[in-house]
Amino acid sequence: MPTAQNTHQFHPLPVIGHPESWYTKHIEQADAAGDHLARSSFKVGQYVTLALDPKRSWEEKVKYFRHCVKHHCTGREEADPETLAFCQKLKALVLRYASQEARRAAHQEHDSYSMRLDMDVSRDTLAEEAEVFFPNILGHGPCPDYLTAEAFKEICALRDKWI
Repeated sequence: MPTAQNTHQFHPLPVIGHPESWYTKHIEQADAAGDHLARSSFKVGQYVTLALDPKRSWEEKVKYFRHCVKHHCTGREEADPETLAFCQKLKALVLRYASQEARRAAHQEHDSYSMRLDMDVSRDTLAEEAEVFFPNILGHGPCPDYLTAEAFKEICALRDKWI
């Protein structure tokens, strides 16, 4: 007598950049099918896409990235290894996009400081601005949950040039 095997239908990692209505439609379909992993994947795609909107403030972006990590990139305690591995891949995707966005913002700010220093803006003025900007990106403690260790280190190095 054959034994039943636990088979999973794993979905590819989400594609970033679709309109919100596209994600909403697919999230509803996943909900109707009871497919929690597909729902998480589409939610990650939706929130990362929203976070990458250039019109959003850094605070809004972080809110979306953190929400993804906390609510859509974790498996239940009783989850099997394949499910947990898929959740880790979702988390890695969120961290990659969040880190790229943080690096972009930090380098843009660094370039602005450099240009303004060349235009004779005082270093003290730039240091004061950097003391506000960089904690906004990095937080006030160890590496935030939405950044990779590499991105955190790179942004800290930029910060240390000004503070």
